[in-house]
Amino acid sequence: MRRFRFHGGWRWGFWILMVVCGSALGFVSQPAVTPAQQQPIDQALELKTKIMGPFTLAVVGDLNYVHPVAQLADPNIQNAFKVIREADAAFGNMESNIADYRNFKGVITGTTGPKDIAADVKAMGFKIVTRANNHTDENGTDGMFETNHWLDEAGIVYAGVGKNLDEARAAQYLETPKGRVGLVGMYSSSQGGGGGGAAATYKLGNVGGSPGENTLHLTMFQIVTPDQLEELRKIRDSAYAHLAEMTNPVPPIPENEPKDRLQMSRVGEWYKAGTTPGGLSYEMNRNDLKEILRSIRNGKEYSDLMIATIHTHEDVSSLKLQFFSDAPTDFLVELAHKAIDNGADVFVGHGNHVLRPIEIYKGKPIFYGLSSFVYQLNQQVTPIERYTEEKQDPFTTEMTDAEVQWKYWDSFERPRLIRDNMDSVIGELKYDNGQLQEIILHPIDLGYDARLSDKGIPRIPSPETAQRILQTLQKLSEPYGTKITIENNLGIIRVAEGQQGKK
Repeated sequence: MRRFRFHGGWRWGFWILMVVCGSALGFVSQPAVTPAQQQPIDQALELKTKIMGPFTLAVVGDLNYVHPVAQLADPNIQNAFKVIREADAAFGNMESNIADYRNFKGVITGTTGPKDIAADVKAMGFKIVTRANNHTDENGTDGMFETNHWLDEAGIVYAGVGKNLDEARAAQYLETPKGRVGLVGMYSSSQGGGGGGAAATYKLGNVGGSPGENTLHLTMFQIVTPDQLEELRKIRDSAYAHLAEMTNPVPPIPENEPKDRLQMSRVGEWYKAGTTPGGLSYEMNRNDLKEILRSIRNGKEYSDLMIATIHTHEDVSSLKLQFFSDAPTDFLVELAHKAIDNGADVFVGHGNHVLRPIEIYKGKPIFYGLSSFVYQLNQQVTPIERYTEEKQDPFTTEMTDAEVQWKYWDSFERPRLIRDNMDSVIGELKYDNGQLQEIILHPIDLGYDARLSDKGIPRIPSPETAQRILQTLQKLSEPYGTKITIENNLGIIRVAEGQQGKK
């Protein structure tokens, strides 16, 4: 009698036996799931706030400082930090760079703090920050990664920068016991927008992949009347009449050129017809906008609460001193609304170092400008440099010239900044049942009247200063349908009671 053998040895016999047994038990040959049977994704549900229990988020503006402050015992200082520390998550813009002074081989600028600053940010209570701003590359690429290193060492999550644009543009996440907080950070760049910053680039095969920040590029338009625009067009066209005389001419003026705008030359400024001469308008690079919104939407799908934030210096008028504009620009309003439409639960603007309006859009807050939370700008320029810039004898209190030519720099770099720079708030956002219930605005005094060594440190202000700050924010926010009630020197926005603001 012949013994039956499996061709290929005992392994084939083992697998045939397993298939037979598995088929009998129903483990094999299950029907494939068709697309119609898959669970559909509810996009509206994915874009909602997903933290259902009580949750507190604290948001502030710029952290721009070079000397630690968390250790200071002043009760007014510690009470300001208390709001940050008691929140489930706290966010700010890390505008200063950080370096190990003794060992870092790169450039150390006046806006670079020692490595202790990272631990100080953590000690104040901040757990997640953005790094996309005009100081990101001030110490070069090595300085950017040096700052990142010390934030990593302190356990602080940061977004908005990376070794390429894919990384800089992607959402980053903070894990909390109550849920995951996502963050997309960006910086706006335009002609006349304040300069600085290094835009990261996408990696394409073996090309590109430059480190830097997530940049939103803008085209800036100067507003003129329709008649003025036509006069400018005549001037421009008279120059282009000589195009045929050039050996390598620029492209001719398009036949379908829009009638409401023009560019004076290939490298010239843009103008747009409007009703407010001297005003400024901006258009966002459409590809940047699309990819940033993609990051926000994707980030929200993988998080429970999403923050979108931008560092922006753009102003609404060329007649205003830069960094002192208390009104949001046209692109900023559009960007904030689109960010929330694509899943952001909070939109935070900063960069102009002054307070701007608060808007509640579809039940979600937009802070168009939160000024600064720590602002030691005066301590980042040495006294001898400051006095030299102002033509002042460093050893006297007398000005050598009766008038300083640029009063802007006089107020910006001298020990006494303008008062608007030294007023700020902490936004304390209280959530429950997946909705923002209320916002408590804690006024902050950064020391307009303080000594130089004490300037820029956040304090709970006097009742008089608190009232002035909150009343200013009240007035700024009224055109956006936001009602701020002042109670016990705090500002209250009760979102749950039906205040939705303008849609």
